[in-house]
Amino acid sequence: MKEVKEAKRKYCSQALLAAVIVAVVAIILGQRGIARGVLLGAIFSTINFSVMAMLNPLKIGKSKYKAGSFAFLSLFLRMAILAIPLVISAKNTSVNFFAVVVGIFFVQLVILLDQFVMNRFSLVR
Repeated sequence: MKEVKEAKRKYCSQALLAAVIVAVVAIILGQRGIARGVLLGAIFSTINFSVMAMLNPLKIGKSKYKAGSFAFLSLFLRMAILAIPLVISAKNTSVNFFAVVVGIFFVQLVILLDQFVMNRFSLVR
C-alpha cells in the first residue's frame, strides 16, 4: 500500500508540474484557452488517478461477482470524473476543448515517460 501512495504522489505531482509548465508557455504565447484547458484536464486526470489508486485495493478478497460489480461501478465513477472537464470545455468557450483532452492524458504520459525514458537511461539498474 505504501508503494501505491508513493507512486500516486510521484506521478500526480509530476503531471501537475508538467501541466503548469505547458500552461505558462501557452500564456506567454498568448493562448490562455489552451492554458486553461491543459490545467483543467490535468487536474481531473490526477483526481481520476487518485480515485483509481484508492479504489483498486478494495477489490481484493471479494467474490468474482462482487469484484466485477465493484470494478464496473469504479470505472463508471472514473469516467464520470473525466467527463466533467470535457463538459465544462464544451460549454465554456474560454477553455480549449482539445487542450482539455491532452491534459486528461498527462498522468498517463508521465507514467510512460518515467517507465520508458527515465528507467531506460538510468545509471542505477
